[in-house]
Amino acid sequence: MLKCFECPDGETRPIKTCLERCPRPDGRCLNLPTLVDIGNTRIWQGKPSTTQCINPTRMEYLKIKYDYSIQPQHMAFALLGTRHHSRLEAVAKQLETVQSEIRLGDEFTTGIADLLEPDPDNDGSWILTDYKTWGSVAVAKFLGIGTINGDRSRFDLEMQLNNYRLMAQSRGFPISKLQVQITVRDGGVVAAYKNKVDFKIGLFPVKIVDDEDVLYYFLDKSSALVDAINSGVLPPLCPYEERWNGNRCKGYCDVFRFCPEGAKTNRVEFEG
Repeated sequence: MLKCFECPDGETRPIKTCLERCPRPDGRCLNLPTLVDIGNTRIWQGKPSTTQCINPTRMEYLKIKYDYSIQPQHMAFALLGTRHHSRLEAVAKQLETVQSEIRLGDEFTTGIADLLEPDPDNDGSWILTDYKTWGSVAVAKFLGIGTINGDRSRFDLEMQLNNYRLMAQSRGFPISKLQVQITVRDGGVVAAYKNKVDFKIGLFPVKIVDDEDVLYYFLDKSSALVDAINSGVLPPLCPYEERWNGNRCKGYCDVFRFCPEGAKTNRVEFEG
Protein backbone atom coordinates (compact mmCIF):
# COMPACT_ATOMS: atom_id res chain seq x y z
CA MET A 1 0.00 0.00 0.00
CA LEU A 2 1.03 3.63 -0.31
CA LYS A 3 3.65 4.32 2.38
CA CYS A 4 6.14 6.92 1.15
CA PHE A 5 6.53 10.19 -0.74
CA GLU A 6 9.26 10.80 -3.29
CA CYS A 7 10.48 14.21 -2.18
CA PRO A 8 11.85 17.07 -4.36
CA ASP A 9 15.40 16.50 -3.04
CA GLY A 10 15.39 12.98 -4.46
CA GLU A 11 14.87 11.22 -1.13
CA THR A 12 12.04 8.79 -0.46
CA ARG A 13 10.52 9.28 2.99
CA PRO A 14 7.68 7.67 4.95
CA ILE A 15 4.49 9.70 4.67
CA LYS A 16 4.30 9.77 8.47
CA THR A 17 7.66 11.57 8.57
CA CYS A 18 6.50 14.17 6.05
CA LEU A 19 3.31 14.85 7.99
CA GLU A 20 5.00 15.14 11.40
CA ARG A 21 7.79 17.48 10.34
CA CYS A 22 9.51 17.79 6.98
CA PRO A 23 13.28 17.22 7.42
CA ARG A 24 14.20 19.27 4.35
CA PRO A 25 15.83 22.68 5.02
CA ASP A 26 13.29 24.26 2.65
CA GLY A 27 10.37 22.69 4.52
CA ARG A 28 7.34 20.97 3.05
CA CYS A 29 6.87 20.86 -0.71
CA LEU A 30 3.10 21.25 -0.22
CA ASN A 31 0.98 22.30 2.74
CA LEU A 32 -0.10 19.84 5.41
CA PRO A 33 -3.78 19.39 4.38
CA THR A 34 -2.70 18.67 0.81
CA LEU A 35 -0.15 16.05 1.88
CA VAL A 36 -2.65 14.42 4.26
CA ASP A 37 -5.22 14.14 1.47
CA ILE A 38 -2.71 12.81 -1.05
CA GLY A 39 -1.32 10.33 1.46
CA ASN A 40 -4.66 8.72 2.22
CA THR A 41 -5.00 5.24 0.78
CA ARG A 42 -7.62 2.53 0.79
CA ILE A 43 -6.82 -0.35 3.17
CA TRP A 44 -7.56 -3.79 1.77
CA GLN A 45 -10.62 -5.25 3.49
CA GLY A 46 -10.91 -8.43 1.46
CA LYS A 47 -13.40 -7.17 -1.14
CA PRO A 48 -12.31 -5.15 -4.21
CA SER A 49 -13.82 -1.81 -5.13
CA THR A 50 -15.37 -1.37 -8.56
CA THR A 51 -12.32 0.68 -9.60
CA GLN A 52 -9.91 -2.01 -8.42
CA CYS A 53 -11.76 -4.53 -10.56
CA ILE A 54 -11.65 -2.33 -13.65
CA ASN A 55 -7.93 -1.68 -13.19
CA PRO A 56 -5.39 -4.37 -14.15
CA THR A 57 -5.41 -7.22 -11.62
CA ARG A 58 -1.62 -7.42 -11.39
CA MET A 59 -1.32 -3.69 -10.73
CA GLU A 60 -3.90 -3.76 -7.94
CA TYR A 61 -2.33 -6.91 -6.46
CA LEU A 62 1.08 -5.19 -6.30
CA LYS A 63 -0.45 -2.09 -4.69
CA ILE A 64 -1.86 -4.27 -1.91
CA LYS A 65 1.15 -6.56 -1.49
CA TYR A 66 4.01 -4.01 -1.56
CA ASP A 67 4.71 -0.70 0.14
CA TYR A 68 5.18 1.82 -2.64
CA SER A 69 5.82 5.53 -3.05
CA ILE A 70 4.47 8.39 -5.17
CA GLN A 71 5.51 11.92 -6.06
CA PRO A 72 3.00 14.36 -4.51
CA GLN A 73 3.26 16.54 -7.61
CA HIS A 74 1.81 13.73 -9.70
CA MET A 75 -1.40 13.80 -7.66
CA ALA A 76 -2.34 17.40 -8.48
CA PHE A 77 -5.06 16.52 -10.99
CA ALA A 78 -6.49 13.79 -8.77
CA LEU A 79 -6.79 16.41 -6.04
CA LEU A 80 -8.71 18.67 -8.42
CA GLY A 81 -11.12 15.84 -9.16
CA THR A 82 -11.67 15.19 -5.46
CA ARG A 83 -12.42 18.87 -4.81
CA HIS A 84 -14.83 18.87 -7.74
CA HIS A 85 -16.70 15.90 -6.25
CA SER A 86 -16.77 17.46 -2.79
CA ARG A 87 -18.31 20.73 -3.94
CA LEU A 88 -21.03 19.01 -5.93
CA GLU A 89 -21.72 16.63 -3.07
CA ALA A 90 -22.16 19.58 -0.69
CA VAL A 91 -24.72 21.16 -3.01
CA ALA A 92 -26.54 17.85 -3.54
CA LYS A 93 -26.96 17.39 0.21
CA GLN A 94 -28.91 20.65 0.32
CA LEU A 95 -31.45 19.27 -2.16
CA GLU A 96 -34.18 17.00 -0.84
CA THR A 97 -34.92 15.35 -4.17
CA VAL A 98 -31.52 13.77 -4.90
CA GLN A 99 -29.15 11.24 -3.33
CA SER A 100 -25.37 11.79 -3.39
CA GLU A 101 -22.27 9.74 -2.60
CA ILE A 102 -24.26 6.56 -1.96
CA ARG A 103 -22.08 3.73 -0.65
CA LEU A 104 -22.90 0.53 -2.48
CA GLY A 105 -21.85 -3.09 -2.34
CA ASP A 106 -22.70 -6.64 -3.30
CA GLU A 107 -21.14 -10.06 -2.75
CA PHE A 108 -18.11 -9.28 -4.93
CA THR A 109 -17.46 -5.52 -5.06
CA THR A 110 -18.04 -2.14 -3.45
CA GLY A 111 -18.58 1.31 -4.92
CA ILE A 112 -19.83 4.84 -4.44
CA ALA A 113 -22.43 6.39 -6.75
CA ASP A 114 -21.85 10.12 -7.17
CA LEU A 115 -25.47 11.13 -7.76
CA LEU A 116 -28.95 9.65 -8.05
CA GLU A 117 -31.82 11.91 -9.08
CA PRO A 118 -35.41 11.12 -10.05
CA ASP A 119 -36.00 10.59 -13.76
CA PRO A 120 -38.70 13.12 -14.79
CA ASP A 121 -39.64 10.91 -17.76
CA ASN A 122 -39.94 7.66 -15.80
CA ASP A 123 -41.94 7.86 -12.60
CA GLY A 124 -40.32 5.90 -9.78
CA SER A 125 -37.01 5.54 -11.62
CA TRP A 126 -33.66 7.23 -11.08
CA ILE A 127 -30.83 8.64 -13.19
CA LEU A 128 -27.32 7.67 -12.06
CA THR A 129 -24.60 10.24 -12.75
CA ASP A 130 -20.84 9.88 -12.34
CA TYR A 131 -18.47 12.87 -12.25
CA LYS A 132 -15.19 12.86 -14.13
CA THR A 133 -12.45 15.49 -14.37
CA TRP A 134 -10.37 14.60 -17.41
CA GLY A 135 -7.79 16.23 -19.64
CA SER A 136 -8.85 16.96 -23.21
CA VAL A 137 -6.89 13.98 -24.59
CA ALA A 138 -8.90 11.58 -22.39
CA VAL A 139 -12.13 13.38 -23.31
CA ALA A 140 -11.38 13.15 -27.04
CA LYS A 141 -10.58 9.47 -26.62
CA PHE A 142 -13.82 8.78 -24.75
CA LEU A 143 -15.97 10.69 -27.24
CA GLY A 144 -14.23 9.19 -30.26
CA ILE A 145 -12.94 12.53 -31.52
CA GLY A 146 -9.99 12.30 -33.89
CA THR A 147 -7.94 9.18 -34.57
CA ILE A 148 -7.28 7.97 -31.01
CA ASN A 149 -9.16 4.78 -30.22
CA GLY A 150 -11.36 5.28 -27.17
CA ASP A 151 -13.01 1.87 -27.02
CA ARG A 152 -11.23 0.90 -23.80
CA SER A 153 -12.10 4.09 -21.91
CA ARG A 154 -15.75 3.77 -22.94
CA PHE A 155 -15.79 0.11 -21.91
CA ASP A 156 -14.29 0.91 -18.49
CA LEU A 157 -16.82 3.67 -17.81
CA GLU A 158 -19.74 1.56 -18.99
CA MET A 159 -18.71 -1.28 -16.70
CA GLN A 160 -18.19 1.04 -13.75
CA LEU A 161 -21.57 2.73 -14.02
CA ASN A 162 -23.43 -0.46 -14.82
CA ASN A 163 -21.99 -2.12 -11.72
CA TYR A 164 -23.20 0.87 -9.69
CA ARG A 165 -26.56 0.49 -11.44
CA LEU A 166 -26.96 -3.11 -10.35
CA MET A 167 -25.91 -2.36 -6.78
CA ALA A 168 -28.20 0.69 -6.60
CA GLN A 169 -31.12 -1.36 -7.89
CA SER A 170 -30.52 -3.93 -5.15
CA ARG A 171 -30.88 -1.03 -2.70
CA GLY A 172 -34.31 -0.11 -4.10
CA PHE A 173 -33.33 2.50 -6.71
CA PRO A 174 -34.56 1.39 -10.17
CA ILE A 175 -32.14 2.98 -12.66
CA SER A 176 -33.51 4.10 -16.02
CA LYS A 177 -30.52 6.11 -17.31
CA LEU A 178 -26.76 6.33 -16.84
CA GLN A 179 -24.74 9.42 -17.60
CA VAL A 180 -21.34 10.99 -17.00
CA GLN A 181 -20.67 14.67 -16.36
CA ILE A 182 -17.21 15.50 -17.65
CA THR A 183 -15.26 18.58 -16.61
CA VAL A 184 -12.40 19.24 -19.02
CA ARG A 185 -9.31 20.02 -16.98
CA ASP A 186 -7.72 22.08 -19.75
CA GLY A 187 -10.99 23.22 -21.33
CA GLY A 188 -10.88 26.55 -23.12
CA VAL A 189 -7.13 26.56 -23.76
CA VAL A 190 -5.20 25.91 -26.97
CA ALA A 191 -4.42 22.27 -26.10
CA ALA A 192 -8.11 21.41 -25.79
CA TYR A 193 -8.98 23.02 -29.10
CA LYS A 194 -6.13 21.12 -30.77
CA ASN A 195 -7.76 17.95 -29.46
CA LYS A 196 -11.08 19.21 -30.90
CA VAL A 197 -12.70 19.48 -27.47
CA ASP A 198 -14.66 22.74 -27.53
CA PHE A 199 -16.51 22.57 -24.20
CA LYS A 200 -15.48 22.94 -20.56
CA ILE A 201 -18.14 20.80 -18.91
CA GLY A 202 -20.74 18.51 -20.43
CA LEU A 203 -23.23 15.72 -19.73
CA PHE A 204 -23.17 12.54 -21.80
CA PRO A 205 -25.24 9.33 -21.82
CA VAL A 206 -23.64 5.99 -20.93
CA LYS A 207 -24.90 2.74 -22.40
CA ILE A 208 -26.78 0.27 -20.21
CA VAL A 209 -25.04 -3.10 -20.55
CA ASP A 210 -26.74 -6.49 -20.18
CA ASP A 211 -26.89 -7.49 -16.51
CA GLU A 212 -25.29 -10.90 -17.06
CA ASP A 213 -22.31 -9.38 -18.89
CA VAL A 214 -21.72 -6.96 -16.03
CA LEU A 215 -22.07 -9.64 -13.34
CA TYR A 216 -19.74 -12.03 -15.17
CA TYR A 217 -17.10 -9.34 -15.69
CA PHE A 218 -16.97 -8.28 -12.04
CA LEU A 219 -17.19 -11.82 -10.71
CA ASP A 220 -14.22 -12.75 -12.88
CA LYS A 221 -12.12 -9.68 -11.99
CA SER A 222 -12.99 -9.74 -8.29
CA SER A 223 -12.21 -13.46 -7.97
CA ALA A 224 -8.89 -13.03 -9.77
CA LEU A 225 -7.72 -10.31 -7.34
CA VAL A 226 -8.98 -12.04 -4.19
CA ASP A 227 -7.43 -15.36 -5.24
CA ALA A 228 -4.09 -13.67 -5.96
CA ILE A 229 -4.03 -11.93 -2.58
CA ASN A 230 -4.96 -15.11 -0.71
CA SER A 231 -2.44 -17.27 -2.57
CA GLY A 232 0.36 -14.72 -2.85
CA VAL A 233 0.84 -15.69 -6.49
CA LEU A 234 1.60 -12.86 -8.94
CA PRO A 235 -1.28 -12.51 -11.45
CA PRO A 236 -0.55 -12.80 -15.17
CA LEU A 237 0.76 -9.80 -17.08
CA CYS A 238 -1.91 -7.11 -17.42
CA PRO A 239 -3.84 -7.46 -20.70
CA TYR A 240 -2.53 -5.24 -23.49
CA GLU A 241 -5.66 -3.06 -23.61
CA GLU A 242 -5.62 -2.60 -19.81
CA ARG A 243 -2.01 -1.45 -20.15
CA TRP A 244 -3.23 1.22 -22.56
CA ASN A 245 -1.32 -0.48 -25.36
CA GLY A 246 1.81 -0.50 -23.20
CA ASN A 247 1.75 3.20 -22.25
CA ARG A 248 0.48 2.62 -18.71
CA CYS A 249 3.70 0.85 -17.73
CA LYS A 250 5.85 3.80 -18.77
CA GLY A 251 4.47 6.53 -16.55
CA TYR A 252 1.09 5.68 -15.11
CA CYS A 253 1.80 2.71 -12.84
CA ASP A 254 3.02 3.41 -9.30
CA VAL A 255 4.19 -0.16 -8.72
CA PHE A 256 6.18 -0.87 -11.90
CA ARG A 257 9.32 -1.61 -9.84
CA PHE A 258 7.63 -4.69 -8.37
CA CYS A 259 6.56 -6.04 -11.77
CA PRO A 260 9.14 -7.92 -13.89
CA GLU A 261 7.85 -6.43 -17.13
CA GLY A 262 7.35 -2.96 -15.62
CA ALA A 263 10.91 -2.85 -14.27
CA LYS A 264 12.27 -3.97 -17.62
CA THR A 265 10.20 -1.40 -19.53
CA ASN A 266 11.41 1.43 -17.28
CA ARG A 267 14.98 0.10 -17.12
CA VAL A 268 15.14 -0.10 -13.34
CA GLU A 269 16.05 -2.88 -10.96
CA PHE A 270 13.24 -5.34 -10.28
CA GLU A 271 12.28 -5.16 -6.60
CA GLY A 272 9.68 -7.92 -6.43
